[in-house]
Amino acid sequence: MTDKRDIQISKALSYLLRHGAEKEKLIIDPQGYVSLSQILSNNRIKTHKTTKEDIERIVAENNKKRFNLLVKDDGQTYICANQGHSLKSITNDNLKLISNDDEWPKDLIHGTTLKNLKLILESGGLSKMNRNHIHLTSHLELDPEDGTKTITGIRSFSTVLIYLDIEKLKKNNDQIKVYKSLNNVYLSEGDSNGFISKDYFLKIIDRKTLQNIEI
Repeated sequence: MTDKRDIQISKALSYLLRHGAEKEKLIIDPQGYVSLSQILSNNRIKTHKTTKEDIERIVAENNKKRFNLLVKDDGQTYICANQGHSLKSITNDNLKLISNDDEWPKDLIHGTTLKNLKLILESGGLSKMNRNHIHLTSHLELDPEDGTKTITGIRSFSTVLIYLDIEKLKKNNDQIKVYKSLNNVYLSEGDSNGFISKDYFLKIIDRKTLQNIEI
């Protein structure tokens, strides 16, 4: 998605569906769905002269699959953000809890920067902060020009990859639950304090060189 208008609409959708629905007086259900009619009537969307077809195209073409469309029993079309919420009214009902051994991915990775890595280590681990979840990914691709990149779950400016210890997470799955979103991002609320302790860190590597970062 490279069209400037589409990017602006996508950013407006992300804000409304992840953070601003209640502030904007939109009715949002516990799974994060808002009716498309409400979205199209919102000033942040109307300012771009957005149509239903625009939103359907943006949802279909978004390379990170940030959004999902659903036709409910009332015949209306609804839209949700697949992850990234800070709204506390959103439950985990739209997520799949990872519990069986065959559901766990080979890797769980959190992307960050060198500057933030220092803060993470000083604080004792990963924090969900003002979001509902800590974001993780399991899928990395090698790119011959810029090292590694990810499809979903890690931002493009992340330069450091923190690998979590899958076996340790399995053993403590009653304390730290891991979920999978509709667009295959792995999410965790962390422990009762919203943290994944650095004791769960398996290794930390440089995203481009794939070399270990000693801590």
